[in-house]
Amino acid sequence: MSVSKVQICNLALTELGAGTISNYDTDTSEKAVLCRIYYDLVVSEVLRSHEWNCAIWYQSLAPLASTDEDYLLTDYDKYDYQYQLPTVPLCLRPLEIPEYPTYPYEIASGYLLTDLDTVVLKYIKLIEDTTKFDPLLVRAIAYRLAADIAPRITNARKTRTELLATYDWQITKGVHVDGQESENPQIEEYLIRDAKDS
Repeated sequence: MSVSKVQICNLALTELGAGTISNYDTDTSEKAVLCRIYYDLVVSEVLRSHEWNCAIWYQSLAPLASTDEDYLLTDYDKYDYQYQLPTVPLCLRPLEIPEYPTYPYEIASGYLLTDLDTVVLKYIKLIEDTTKFDPLLVRAIAYRLAADIAPRITNARKTRTELLATYDWQITKGVHVDGQESENPQIEEYLIRDAKDS
């Protein structure tokens, strides 16, 4: 499946009965501007919300030197090593250190703190190429985007609460399907939020 930002925005706008846009970057209509305002934040939020198989990445981390100005362990000596979280691709949510799944660590200010002297981190990465999105992820992003822009689209037919409930259902579906595609099925309990109109 290949999908574009325009298509994702149009899925959201169609849910609101707001028509469509033809160009993500140059369309100056209110609905296009709203999509651009919320899109990046929504993508990051939805990716962080679940262990999407299409967004899982592994990367070796480099330890920070004690002389670095961002070194936290000078004043916090609970751990021996500090690692920079990945920036390429960007780490949205650390998941685990697969070789040591029960070993303690802590995330602080974009760093991983632990007593391990080597770390390969499993994490959720930011996906900027929409053609890499899973179809379930596409729909989740579209519903979440629709929920965010709904109060500002005057001809919206669905309330924010309804859209958030649909988004929650889409995430739950993603949890189920992604769990079937893993050797070690993901165990996630996703509770439907008590969303309120804003």
